[in-house]
Amino acid sequence: MIIGPHLSIAKGLPEAAATAHTLGANAFQFFTRNPRGGAARTIPAEEIAAWRKARAEYGIVVAAGHMPYTVNLAAEPGRVADFARMALREDIARCGEIGAEFVIVHPGTNPDVAGGRQHIIDALREAGTGSRDLAAGGPMLLLETMAGQGHELGSLEDLAFILDAVEQELAVGVCLDSCHLFAAGYDWRQDGEIDRFLADLERYVGLERVRAMHLNDSKAGVGSHRDRHELIGQGEIGAEGLRRLLTHPFLGNLPLLLETPVDEPGQYAGEIKAARAFAGQAGSEV
Repeated sequence: MIIGPHLSIAKGLPEAAATAHTLGANAFQFFTRNPRGGAARTIPAEEIAAWRKARAEYGIVVAAGHMPYTVNLAAEPGRVADFARMALREDIARCGEIGAEFVIVHPGTNPDVAGGRQHIIDALREAGTGSRDLAAGGPMLLLETMAGQGHELGSLEDLAFILDAVEQELAVGVCLDSCHLFAAGYDWRQDGEIDRFLADLERYVGLERVRAMHLNDSKAGVGSHRDRHELIGQGEIGAEGLRRLLTHPFLGNLPLLLETPVDEPGQYAGEIKAARAFAGQAGSEV
């Protein structure tokens, strides 16, 4: 199992790698820039070199940058859209420099679905033109499945439309989210629901485009369209739903990135242990 928490890199990537290892993880996710202010920390060459040694020492298989939630690629032309496109170009390049496998982003919000989709497509094409990494062997950009809250884009249909438009030009895929999809209407607790989801996923997106999953329980009920994460096994998805997800031969073998609402990073050790138990790997080594 490839699994890891969301960690800060404020003290450096090598420190994050060491923390992940201590928690029993072999992967981790980090914000590509300040999630509120939007500023990005410069990562010096010495830190990158130390990070490469640390990830090899600690067995970090996957490192994923997550763009701030304030980034709205679907925004109408203006200040918000300009910031989103700038951040996308810069963050892809920065993640390429450190050798991260993925850059994950929420597609964005726009009450005009058709217009929002086209703005995302245009932003991705611009990033591919401006970033050697996205266009040529750098990190893969993953668009995240969303709960359908408000005017957010991120349904399977939205992602299919966007990916079909750019996949011949750019390295773009999909990151699932167990909480978001539950809130969108897939009840992981029920017989046949994973099969129904995978049939929809294959129909719209294609399994080969799916590269990772955010593993979260949900505070809100199935079909609520509310994005409210909960600790593993303590929400509406619960033990049975998570067991079904984590023992599935496709979903359980994706890189799993936790975004559960822990009070401090040390709690992720329990989250990882719980996930491994649901997967039937309790006590297994990373």
